[in-house]
Amino acid sequence: MKTEIYDSILKDIIEGNYKQNEIINEKQLIEKYGVSKSPIRDALIELCNEGVLISHPRYGYEVVRINEKEIRDIVNFRIMVETGCLRDAASIMTRGDIMELREFTLTECSDKDKDLTILKHWDNNSKFHLRLLSYSGNEYCYSMLQKSIGIMTRAYAQRHWEKWGTISIRMGCENHLKVIDYLMDKDLERAVDELRRDIVSFLDILYPNYGSHMYM
Repeated sequence: MKTEIYDSILKDIIEGNYKQNEIINEKQLIEKYGVSKSPIRDALIELCNEGVLISHPRYGYEVVRINEKEIRDIVNFRIMVETGCLRDAASIMTRGDIMELREFTLTECSDKDKDLTILKHWDNNSKFHLRLLSYSGNEYCYSMLQKSIGIMTRAYAQRHWEKWGTISIRMGCENHLKVIDYLMDKDLERAVDELRRDIVSFLDILYPNYGSHMYM
């Protein structure tokens, strides 16, 4: 029950039903889900532990606003982790692994998905980065990347939540295929550079006037 409520609250935050700095409280959630206080509180505590909410005793729980510095720090972290793991993965990936990654990427970018929402495209984008890193075999880096992507998802939602269901775009498929092509050609440096560009392109989505060019 706690997990279901946790997932539901997080989904509402990502989809903009609860906006940044908004206060939610146990009473309204008890009424919404029709359950006792215990699973509600457990879910809220976990969300606080993960930095999604801040607890204000006797008042409620505030949806955390993710600031620009935090996002830039995460982008820098992802560059270091993902490019480093790519170097490790490239030394052990077989041609079959690379073909498998290509097939996975093409499936996620299929034309049948052209009408998907931004949220789904972002999910597909995230799956590529996680799949690519998984070839390094570094489980700790994988878990930290998952956490970083979760924060970036919320940051994107906070700035663009009103567009989730109305805009259909492609996110990074072409860049992903370039990374794969360079891996196939055994051109690691160009693969690393392309991956780096794809990671920092997130800043252009959030801050189009002064985003990724600062990292190039």
